[in-house]
Amino acid sequence: MSEASDLMAKLAIENERLRLQKLRTETKGTEKDEGQPEAPKRQAPQKQEIDPKLQSWLNKNTWFGQDMVMTRGAQAIHEQIVANDGFDPSTDEYYQEIDKRMRVEFPQKFQSDRKVAQTVAPANGKAVSNSGRKKQIELTPGQVAFAKKMRIPLEQYAKEVAKIDSRKGA
Repeated sequence: MSEASDLMAKLAIENERLRLQKLRTETKGTEKDEGQPEAPKRQAPQKQEIDPKLQSWLNKNTWFGQDMVMTRGAQAIHEQIVANDGFDPSTDEYYQEIDKRMRVEFPQKFQSDRKVAQTVAPANGKAVSNSGRKKQIELTPGQVAFAKKMRIPLEQYAKEVAKIDSRKGA
């Protein structure tokens, strides 16, 4: 059952892609001079080959066809971005947009991709609480990346964050 729905979804995407390509071809055909003979039309093969970009996307998104809610969500997003937003299903931007919108619509399904914030203790004793223990400062992944990019030791950066936090709190 799952394989059948997976195949149906793939065929729906391919049919939409073919429809758009046919529409583009017809548009180009009307722009031709009438004096030029038309090239003979090719018949579509019975078995459609899957686009390599589609195959790559399916390999990265193993939930497609397995998780029916997400599969239907991806199909709905596909219909919306092709019909309303004008995305071409044969482009990388199309697949990036699908991925982006899936993460917005189903953030809980992609939580394993998030990084855990790093906790760093300040280097000096000034950030000591009343109990005499050092105050723990939790740096976000963005703060850690910034400190590393600026080549600031994490302990020193945490100390500065603690100063700023204490000024805000006081």
